[in-house]
Amino acid sequence: MMSLITRARLEVEDYLRWNPVARILLHHRALRKARLCRSQETSAILRSVDQLCAAARFAPNPEAMQRAEKMILECIRPLDLTEVDWREAVPNVEKRRMGKAVVLKPRISPMEKGVVLVSFEDQWARLLWNCNLEEFSDSYTLVLSPSWSPPHSLINCLFPTAYPGPIFCLISNTKDLQIFPHLSKRYVMVPLFASSWVNPDLYKPLPFEKKDVSILMLANFGKYKRHFLLFKALREMPASARVLLIGQEDGDRCSDTIMAEARAYGVQNRFELVVNAPHSTVIEALCRAKISVILSRREGSCVAVVESMFANTPVGLFKDAEIGSRVYINESTGRFLQYRNLSGQLMNFIATAHRYSPRAWAEKNISCFRSTNILNDTLKTHALAIGQTWTQDISVHQWRPDPQLLSADDRARMQASYDDIEARFGIVVGTD
Repeated sequence: MMSLITRARLEVEDYLRWNPVARILLHHRALRKARLCRSQETSAILRSVDQLCAAARFAPNPEAMQRAEKMILECIRPLDLTEVDWREAVPNVEKRRMGKAVVLKPRISPMEKGVVLVSFEDQWARLLWNCNLEEFSDSYTLVLSPSWSPPHSLINCLFPTAYPGPIFCLISNTKDLQIFPHLSKRYVMVPLFASSWVNPDLYKPLPFEKKDVSILMLANFGKYKRHFLLFKALREMPASARVLLIGQEDGDRCSDTIMAEARAYGVQNRFELVVNAPHSTVIEALCRAKISVILSRREGSCVAVVESMFANTPVGLFKDAEIGSRVYINESTGRFLQYRNLSGQLMNFIATAHRYSPRAWAEKNISCFRSTNILNDTLKTHALAIGQTWTQDISVHQWRPDPQLLSADDRARMQASYDDIEARFGIVVGTD
């Protein structure tokens, strides 16, 4: 009985989360809450903006989203950012390490700035609390890589108001190219994803006959990843299908959560679960898999899609998935899945996986090397247009799974810039 209740809860919650009527109601509920907390007090303004961001994310159509965006800008206009205590708005903002960041170019002179790329909103929020933004923007050009789409959040709305220079912004979905400029004209959009920085040289694909994993699901344990859909499908799939799940905690959801959901479907013994695997293990698993699946309805760009392609493993996404890397799915790289008879589709996908050639397509269209050229050209063109100089190009970086410089020589050459940022601004860039 408990298993039946758990299954029903998971499936009903997911249905309601994406039901159009429910989302319209949530959109209007957020708008009402935003109006209720409006006042001239800073804390009330922040609450209003936060609710309006939720309304924008729940918006049933582009027009409703744009109306919410206009309300956000109206709320922000009278805000005095010097009165904002960012510790109340952003968890861990007082931390002085931006672990998901990398220096791409050193500061050459007053006329030629360095370049720093920072991923994830909570990371670049640390600049707001910890350093002199005017001095930082005089020395370094900032490139941001957002984590989610649609990108409406308190930080994405307020950061351009606080930051004094132009902000080069990557995307999580092609829709972001229009959304970010609605939030601020300070955003300079660059049509690259977080998944644009995968290094193909790390992946050594196996011959298909040596692949010993039928299905790989590389996903954190967040509810939005929808592991339960795979468990539901496994009930109707033969035991011969070898399934591997690799993931890590997301909030209060851990491996125990995943196993409890699997038990509710009676498939707790039908897969192997690997927790907090090092990136080398992830790469090896991707190369061993016949297919990989991403079951999210909405998230950011999803780097795992491109990682799978370079491992020469085709990827399955749902047809209604709002995921940035969806644009890379085609007859060479993977297939779109339907909700009805998912088990049958997955078995067919496994049986035909040898016909796909995702790596060959990806090598022609995606890589950290190609993306570096695109970003470099954008930054160089902008710098020259405003009268700055450009004598040195940015270095190549890769996503593994945080941004890091590819070359050991570049890492050594850039160390002085890392030291400079820590000494002058109190910010440590990169992981330990």
